[in-house]
This record gives sequence, structure tokens and C-alpha cells, in this order.
Amino acid sequence: MSIPGQQGPTGRPVPRATTVVPAGEWRPIGISDLEPAAWEALRDTGNVAVVAGPGAGKTEFLAQRAAYLLQTGICPWPQRILAISFKKDAAANLDRRVASRVPEHAGRFASMTFDAFTKSLVDRFAAALPADWQMGDGYEIRTATKPEVGQFLNDLAFSAPAALVGQLGFQPGRFLPDVVGGWHLPQRLPTGDEVDAVTYAVREWWHARYLRAGTAEVDFVMLNRLAELLVRAVPRLRRALRMTYPVVFVDEFQDTTSAQFSFLTSVFGEKTAVTAVGDSKQRIMGWAGALPEALHRFTDAFGATSYALTWNFRSSDALVELQHVIASKLDPTTVRATSMATAEVGHEPAVLWTFSRSDREATFIADWIARDIGASDRMPSDFALIARQTIKEFEPLFRARLAAHGIRVRNDDARLGKMTLQDLLKSETARLLLGLLRLANEPQGLAKVWRDVSATMERVHGATDDDRARHRVGKNLADLTTQLRTWLRDHPAATTSAADTVKQVVGLLDSAALRRYLKSAVPGEDFDIALEAFEARLQAASDGTAEWGDVLDEFEGANAVVLLTAHRSKGLEYHTVFFLGIHARQWWAYANDRREGTSTFFVGLSRAAHRLIFTTDRTDRTGPISDLFTMLTEAGVPEIDHG
Repeated sequence: MSIPGQQGPTGRPVPRATTVVPAGEWRPIGISDLEPAAWEALRDTGNVAVVAGPGAGKTEFLAQRAAYLLQTGICPWPQRILAISFKKDAAANLDRRVASRVPEHAGRFASMTFDAFTKSLVDRFAAALPADWQMGDGYEIRTATKPEVGQFLNDLAFSAPAALVGQLGFQPGRFLPDVVGGWHLPQRLPTGDEVDAVTYAVREWWHARYLRAGTAEVDFVMLNRLAELLVRAVPRLRRALRMTYPVVFVDEFQDTTSAQFSFLTSVFGEKTAVTAVGDSKQRIMGWAGALPEALHRFTDAFGATSYALTWNFRSSDALVELQHVIASKLDPTTVRATSMATAEVGHEPAVLWTFSRSDREATFIADWIARDIGASDRMPSDFALIARQTIKEFEPLFRARLAAHGIRVRNDDARLGKMTLQDLLKSETARLLLGLLRLANEPQGLAKVWRDVSATMERVHGATDDDRARHRVGKNLADLTTQLRTWLRDHPAATTSAADTVKQVVGLLDSAALRRYLKSAVPGEDFDIALEAFEARLQAASDGTAEWGDVLDEFEGANAVVLLTAHRSKGLEYHTVFFLGIHARQWWAYANDRREGTSTFFVGLSRAAHRLIFTTDRTDRTGPISDLFTMLTEAGVPEIDHG
């Protein structure tokens, strides 16, 4: 039985023999030491809940725990570790860290997103679904909009049995994550009207979207439910998963939904050592169905031992103190972290700037960033502009004001078809196409790009463990870049459409092999969606740009001031963070859920390593928004009016 992730998301070969290190002699790799609580959690071979706040190095902890379990043989060959993350970049980051620390064991570490793992199970084993849940003509992924869910529930109220009508008052925004996600699919689909309101509503939803003529429509909640049914209905599959993955990591556990929690319990609730890492103070996905107190639920359900990491490797001591003030509002028992970062002198670590007009704000901040870069060795990428939401409101002014200083802005929340820019830049498809264009445009001095592209091409063509095949891939890559270089020379950036460029690059590749590779090794990445987004980004980067090198630089925006929402900033860090728009227009939803709003505030401000600058205007500070200003006052953050 072929198990998802059996070769890891990068297709690395699995070694058959390695030297086992005695557990008592094992030492961390690439770092000097771990904090005492991390050592205890790392050596615990049972179920573990690790509470890790901002800057605690949770990804590094998981990488070291993987190294420990693999090198000591506690997770013996040929068994593997499965690491589940909620974001693609987090999964890729953890995968890279483990590969760099224990390359000899990299093939036994499978790191992927929750959605990718459950989707891969359905894709591989759909034929084993119970008869009532067999698909007629495949499926496509499409998430229903809130208005569509609302219309479905309205229609349901008219068609439901009279006895159930009064019980169908489900909220459209909660129906999918809570009601559909909380319903275990029975092996036999209930029939007739002798059912409760939840069963009736969810059954009709599945009939309308999945159990219908033609291609089924599903979202990742429904794929999760199908995967959970599979492992429950096919005991052999569950046994194979547990034997293959005796160790499972789950990152950002505070964002776990009801569906995901029940899947973990069904599949890995027994005979598996599960490590859950998270921080309830950073729970900002309640709107998407994240369970309240998910880590506590995990501890109870899995009988896990809890450990708290209290070292902060990111932020200076002054910023750690500010974070503690906010964290205490979310959890009065929280322990103040210890800063392990070297503090910089010569500037205020945290301050609130007030402006009378948005154009004044953008001009002042752009000038300030330009002066700071000029007076230091900092780069534009050391600065982030973060806002609660509607980040697009800030982009035009900041882009224009920073451009006057020759500084780029990259809006990571920009939509490109069905992807955001942040997701596109981290996709395997975009990295491959961008790398090929760079190698063709600049044949010398790009050794790392060549290695990365070559490694991807080797994985695509299954040549990672065959020297002759690797040589052939290298020769083909050299020929490909030569052809592409000639084409770029004959097609100037200023007069060539992005569509023609993408068509040319893809035409030089074995797109069928690339699609197969992505489907098997990078589940969750849709080649066509990524290609559409790549073309849109390339077109935007080409506008008004004459040279291909400048187009590719603009595409990647690597050396740019980053503009993003607090939600998308999670897991990232910057030298200086501007937290824009501390006013009611950005925080209008704060009153709806003050706890989640405070968690979002906490996530955004904790991205800063050395300097944190809040900005606001002169609008009314009364009402719910006053909570944020009260917290800043309690933390001793001074306010400066810049007119």
C-alpha cells in the first residue's frame, strides 16, 4: 500500500542504513543548545503539547526533535515522521531545516500541509470509499461563498420536513467549518426524513455538492471528512498509516478545526507519538473554524504532557515586555518570555505615531525608511508594513512615496487569480519558472539558482538517486536555458507579453512529468492555478520595464518593503515593523470578537525584532477600539504627533 508522503514532499530517496547515536550522547545540530523545557519536550517519546510563543523557535525545536528521533533510532528505519503544518511555506521551511540538519534521514521526514495530506489520501484511495460515497465523475475543488451557503440554507428551510424547519437556523459563516466539519460521515448515508436537523442539513449539502450527477464539488473541509471516513472504513489503511508514521508533528495547533482534530484522533489517536506545537494567544483563525482551547483539548484527548518554551530568540527585551502586556490580556497566567536577542541601542523600541492625513503618513514613513537605510546596513526587506485588513488601501500611497526613494514595495496580499502573491512566490511552480528565466537571462554567477532548479528537475524526472540520470537532466537543463536565452534576446521585455513568455518556458519543459510530480510530491499545488498567477504577476512586473533582469527582480520583490496583513505575517519576522491603521476603520470587527481581535493585534506586533512603530489618526478612540490604546498605554508606549 502506497502511503502519502512516502518519499517526502521533495521525493528524496530513503537510506537503508545509518549510524545510530545513543540518546544520551545526542546533541543539537546547527545551534549551540536548547532551553531546559525544550530538552525535556524533545526527549519525551510520548504525546507532547508544546506551548511556544512568538520568537520561541518552534520550527527549530521541531527540526531538532526530528533529528533526535531519527538519529537515535527512536523512530527506526524504515519508519517515518509526518509533519503537518497549516501553511505551505511553514511545511517547506521545516522540511528544509530537517534536510540541512540530518540529510542522511531527509527521506524519512514528510512535511506537508493538513489539506495536502487529507487530499492525497482521497486522491489515492477514493476507490476504497464505501459504496454510498463513491464519486461518479471525479471532483474539483471549489469553496462555496458565504452568499452561496446562505442561499442553500434558505432553500433548505423551504424543503425540509416541517418538524425540522425551526431547528435549521445555522449561521452561513459557521455552517461549513462547524456543522459540516463536525459531522462524521457514516458508512451508509442516512435516508428518509427521520433524522435530526444537523444530519438532514449536512446530508443535503453533500447531495447538492458531492453526491450529484457529473463532477463533484468539494472544499478542504469535505476532503477532510472523506479522508477520515476512509481511514475509519478501511482498517488496513489506518494500520499502514500508523506503522509508516509512528511519530507525527502538528504545527500551529491553536488553528486546528473540529474536522482536523477528529481526523487526527481517528487516524493517530493510538499507537502514535503526536507532538502538538502552538500558542493559544495566537489563535486568529476562529472565523475559519479553529477550535477554542485546541491545545488543552489535545492534552486531554491524547493524554499528552505539556511543556512551555519561554525563550524568545527574535525580539529585544523591551519588545518582549510589550508582548507580555498584551499576552496577559489573553492569558493572565502567561509567563513572561526571556529575550535571547541582542538589543540595539540608539532608537525607541516601540512608539505610536499620529498623523492627520494618510498622505502625510505615507510620506513621513517613506522618508524615514529611506534615511534609516542610508544611515545603516539595513535593506528594504528588513521593514514590514502590517495592517489588520484591507491592506490594499495603503498600497498606492506607500508604493508611490517609497518609489521616489528608489525603494520597492511588495504587497504579499495581492490577488493573482486564485492565489496571493505570498503563496505564489513560495510555490514550486513559480520557483522553477522564475529560476529558469534567471538562468537564461544571466548565465554566470547564479550557482545557487542552478542547484535549486537542477534539484527540482531531478525530482520531476525521478533522477535523484541515479548519477547517469542526473547527468542527463543537467545536460538537458543546459540546453533548455541556452534555447531560452536566445528567445529572450530576440524578445525584449518591453514588447513581449507575459502569456508568450510563459508559453515559451512551459513549452521547453515536460509539462506532463511536471504535473505528475506536483500531484504526487507537492499535493495541494495546482499547476494550472499557479501558472495563471505566474503569468499575471509577470505581466504586472513587465509594465514599463525594459530589461528582463529588472522584470524578474520586480516579480520576486526580494529586496522590497513588505506590505501584508497581520494574518499573513504570522511566522515571519522583520527588523522594523510599522503596524499601520490603529483606528476603527481597520479594526471595525474588533467588537465582534475581542479575544480574537487582541490575538491578531498580538500576532502583528510580535513580528518585530528591534523596532515597532504603531500608526493612527485623530479619529475617535472611544468604544471597543479604546482597548488597543489602553494596552499600549499600559505597556508604556509613547505617542508622537507628526501632524
